[in-house]
Amino acid sequence: MLKNNQATSFEQFTQSEVFQQIGDICAAVNAVSSARELLETSLKKTLDLFGASRGSIFILDENERDLILKIAQGMEVKEQERMVKRLGEGVVGQVAATKKPIFVADISQDQRFKNYKARSSYKTPSFICAPLLIKDKLIGVISLSDKECGSHFSANELQLLDFLSSQIALNYRRIQLYQRFKTIEEESQTLKHKLGKSSEEASHLKKQVVRHEKLATIGKLTGGIAHEFNNPLDGVMRYTNLCLDHVKDDEVVRGYLLEIKNGLHRMANIVRSLLACSRAPNPSLQKINVNTSLEQALQVLKTDIVGKGLILTKDLAPVLPDVVDLGLERVFTNLLRNAIDASDNGGEIKISSGLMNGQIVFSVSDTGSGISEEKIDDIFEPFFTTKDIEKGCGLGLTIVMEIIKSYDGQINVESALDKGTTFTVTLPIKTKYEL
Repeated sequence: MLKNNQATSFEQFTQSEVFQQIGDICAAVNAVSSARELLETSLKKTLDLFGASRGSIFILDENERDLILKIAQGMEVKEQERMVKRLGEGVVGQVAATKKPIFVADISQDQRFKNYKARSSYKTPSFICAPLLIKDKLIGVISLSDKECGSHFSANELQLLDFLSSQIALNYRRIQLYQRFKTIEEESQTLKHKLGKSSEEASHLKKQVVRHEKLATIGKLTGGIAHEFNNPLDGVMRYTNLCLDHVKDDEVVRGYLLEIKNGLHRMANIVRSLLACSRAPNPSLQKINVNTSLEQALQVLKTDIVGKGLILTKDLAPVLPDVVDLGLERVFTNLLRNAIDASDNGGEIKISSGLMNGQIVFSVSDTGSGISEEKIDDIFEPFFTTKDIEKGCGLGLTIVMEIIKSYDGQINVESALDKGTTFTVTLPIKTKYEL
């Protein structure tokens, strides 16, 4: 932490000190209960972490065209008064328009902002700026400048700010939901005739608050796991591949190395799964066929299906329109894996696909253990699982739900204990990314 108001360069911190400060920031913003306090605490602690003296947080107005300055540090009062940025205007406006973070080493030399003149009150020409996003929905923008040590910001600092910005956005949304929940609760006291409806909505909003708190926790874990695992995994994978190139004639050793490689892929998938819960990737707009994606998932799980002696029944429409690939194979893989895990040896799994009312519909059914009525509402929550710990950490259906939401689709589940479970997914043929 900064002491005695002395400037500390970000590069001077050890990795453990950085993670400690990230944990402190996440803990601090999780504890606040008002939007103003959240923004003040987030900006102050973020500036301290980066050793910067100037920063601001803009929030997107209801018209979704203007960014309103909500909190600033290191700026004169007159400079702060009713500061508004339009989408695309300056560094902050470009970050909001593209929904991507920006690193500026020297704005006077940066061709992206050749017509932009920084205010004379800036001490250094370097900036880092990141969007506050929940999935692909813009909440606002955070911007840092004026490192107290006088140096430029770095790309690594931008990556860390981008991670912290997602935590700020999640907590900002959490507070909004909580305040709305409290308003509904107060109104329900005077509007007795609407009590039933209000209570139902309040309960739904309360669950959303809890969900966002869990997603914030996942985000904090994701940052640590990604930093700790990705680089070592890349190194081990690289050397494993080199070893495979040198032992082409030794089938035994080659077999061992292939098993190591498969294990490394599984570890990488866990990191990607956590990232998928925390923040959805930008869509590539690449098209994929539902049936093709389903067959690819089946190919991956073929060994498990055969190993349990399960009967697989397919009823697939011969022709289906292609859809944007937002992770459809991951949906099939998770639903099929759950069906396999729930089924006893010799059980049956049924999959179907087709068109109904202008939408794509597919289902995955099993004759396995089923889900009790009291647990069925919780199965999409992060970390909720009915499996043994070695079979999953409770993120599979959370990921499924987030992917289906990105399509603006729906997923329904029907289940009964000892009678099996059916998941039915409905997807629009055209997504919001194509409209």
